[in-house]
Amino acid sequence: MSWVNWSRKPTEASVDRGPLGLDLNAGRARAAHGRAARNKLFPLDDPYTDLLLALSLEKRTPELGRAAYAVSRKLPHVVCAGYLPYLGQPQEWKAGRHTVTAELALGLALERIRSNCNGHDGVSLALPTYLNLGQVSKLITLAEWAKLKVRGTATTPLALAAERAMHYLYGQREDGAESPRPGRSISTTSVLVVDADEHAMTATVVRISEEEVRTLTSAEFPRLSTRMWRERLLDALSDRCVRLCRRDPRDNAEVEQMLFDQIEDAIDRARTGQRVSLSVRSTHWYQDLIHAPADLDAFCSPLCRVATDETRGLLTAPAGDEPPRAAWLTHDAGRLPGLAAALHRNMTERSSVRVLHPEAAAAAAANLVERWSAGELPRTHLDTAIPLPPRPDPRLFPARTQPTRH
Repeated sequence: MSWVNWSRKPTEASVDRGPLGLDLNAGRARAAHGRAARNKLFPLDDPYTDLLLALSLEKRTPELGRAAYAVSRKLPHVVCAGYLPYLGQPQEWKAGRHTVTAELALGLALERIRSNCNGHDGVSLALPTYLNLGQVSKLITLAEWAKLKVRGTATTPLALAAERAMHYLYGQREDGAESPRPGRSISTTSVLVVDADEHAMTATVVRISEEEVRTLTSAEFPRLSTRMWRERLLDALSDRCVRLCRRDPRDNAEVEQMLFDQIEDAIDRARTGQRVSLSVRSTHWYQDLIHAPADLDAFCSPLCRVATDETRGLLTAPAGDEPPRAAWLTHDAGRLPGLAAALHRNMTERSSVRVLHPEAAAAAAANLVERWSAGELPRTHLDTAIPLPPRPDPRLFPARTQPTRH
């Protein structure tokens, strides 16, 4: 005799909730509903919205998610992370009885995503620009094995540009100024899209015209990955601790892990202008590290200089007659200490800098599903260009009028 399952979850999961957009990179997966559901984030690791893709090989069964980051400094040899760029390459992670390849690790992650997305009519993917067509093909094959319905794939910069092209061409500009001719194109222009993950920082120049959005040039910078920014903060905070109490947290794995676990929260607090307090405690000593938000920016200033130099070199390449009208930083890039301010100082006066919302890329991918279903977009990985819908009725994008004075 078996127990009766009275749970209503299978019944709820059978309801079609529409497609999801999945923003996938080397460090995490993030999902969002489409425009019909107001582009809301969908939790992939309840109660957290993001599913961290690292694997812990410490136990008998590999553990996916935050369990891996909880031992990443204490037991780094049992952690498999940043494997997405190694699809199709003979890279292996070994710990105890486990031998993991990038394909096996990604397959486990996709199975978790599929189990959390039951009841949704498939997913569309926004992917990093550093993945080649062969790697994207392997990813789609792994998704099919995991029984995850993939409706289409596109690079993150192109998906973001396609989402904002209509409003950008016919409506309000990024800097808040009105289009010079309401209802008409402001001219063919370009934007810079900066993203960052565990593997690299990427910068892409995308041209926006009435017919399409097209990638002009793109580059990746592995030495500017989010992992390198965390390492920089960990070293700077540890050096600060040495100056205060002559103790180095990096001398003890447990203490180093404790400090490392507080860095993400410190970054988020500093972004909102709050003072940052980190506690370092051992069995024989302790130290509280208190910093102002500007201190974190100063710690990361060497990385900011490298980022601006690399971006400046990318923009001087033959990618068009005019500099980009705007620079869009994804949420993962925009939260890096000092990066947005450094790019703003190095852009031209007519170029605006904007940090996008966390759901921006995932929602942009979800909003492409209707066009894939209608046959407007090719069933290939969209890494070069995305055609835009026909020019809309100008009345849909009315110009602002000045208030009447009485």
